[in-house]
Amino acid sequence: MSGLISNIFWFLVLFTIIVIVHETGHFATAKLLGIWVEVFSLGFGPKLISFKKRETEYRFSLIPLGGYVKLYGEEKATGDPREFLSRPRWQKILVLVMGPLMNVALAVAVMGFVYMRGLQEPAIYSQPVKVGWVEPSSPAEKAGILPGDLIVEVGGKKFPTWKDLRILISTSAGHPLKIRIKRDGKFLETTLIPKKVGRYDLGYSGIYPPLKAIIGSVVPGKPAAKAGLKPGDEILEVNGVRVEDFYHLRQIIQDSAGQTLNLKVKRGNKILTLRVKPEKQGDRWVLGFFPYQPMVTVKYPLFKALLKSARDNLYYTTMTFEVLGKLIAGKISPRTLSGPLDIAQFSSATAQAGLIPFLSFLAFVSLQLAIINLLPIPGLDGGQMFILIIEAVIGRELSDKAKEWILRVGFALIILLSLFAILNDILKRI
Repeated sequence: MSGLISNIFWFLVLFTIIVIVHETGHFATAKLLGIWVEVFSLGFGPKLISFKKRETEYRFSLIPLGGYVKLYGEEKATGDPREFLSRPRWQKILVLVMGPLMNVALAVAVMGFVYMRGLQEPAIYSQPVKVGWVEPSSPAEKAGILPGDLIVEVGGKKFPTWKDLRILISTSAGHPLKIRIKRDGKFLETTLIPKKVGRYDLGYSGIYPPLKAIIGSVVPGKPAAKAGLKPGDEILEVNGVRVEDFYHLRQIIQDSAGQTLNLKVKRGNKILTLRVKPEKQGDRWVLGFFPYQPMVTVKYPLFKALLKSARDNLYYTTMTFEVLGKLIAGKISPRTLSGPLDIAQFSSATAQAGLIPFLSFLAFVSLQLAIINLLPIPGLDGGQMFILIIEAVIGRELSDKAKEWILRVGFALIILLSLFAILNDILKRI
């Protein structure tokens, strides 16, 4: 399957699942309240197959991107007790809110399943931030952070893990973060300003965790492979100099300027001597291997898996609103946002990585769409709920003309945001 076709296919799979779950929330709630559901469609556009059961027509439509629910009396009240507009405001709000809530439930259930099956992640993610290496000339070095420092607070987050640090750094590019560190029993404070890097203008600090000089994988055809290095090998010395860690090894390779290196390597219980000549890649000298990254399997029984999932989703919800706040305040670049092109690419990449990575990404996107749908933007569920709340506060319904203008503005805003998301994705690829 070609890259483009794979991206499109997995994007359709991802969004079809998420949108169907969303629409099922509206559908089931309306049915329970006795509201007439005229149409429940899988897909959009011309219908291919349909059948009617009781009052509802069930369709399979041409464009397989999600689906929709059509409620009787959504646009104009007729006085029929089964219509949507004739119902009390609390019932209307309940029908509207159940779509996003079903997406939240999907995110929690899917991640609960993932944690029951077992999720592999770097072991360092859950550990305190004990600095192993500081990149020369990096923001961290400019902030005075040193190897061996224990970061006990960053950006107001106390006792952060490496996962916390990664998120905080990546979402604070170009903006100062207050850092509190513990060094030799003393507490010090400094300010770190992450640097914008990459396609998404994410923050970079130059802070790295401790990492041994053990080979995780070797790139075929590169110097490391030609020299006979294998996964699991630990590099002890280079040209007689003891290697402290992977970062020290990387610096030695860079400083070699392409000269042949004599490696002292531990393989099992054996000590080997190998010769290797670095290869130029861009502006760096490399051997062509990746370091061994210790991994752990995060796995729980049913109840604990769901509890862990709920906590994670709450954490990501909080982070999403923080990122939106930073975006509105101009503290992070719009390039950090992902539109349909990015989501399609990530969908394909995670699907090829396996079931667990794809499900994890599906849960994340489902949660994000739930949050977006709850925003008070006319045309979205949150916008319609906002209008109902305003009407409840003022004690009367808004005029049809006012509602029409609000919806027009809302749809125009949604179209502009959609175009911006697509254009933003395109510009990141230029």
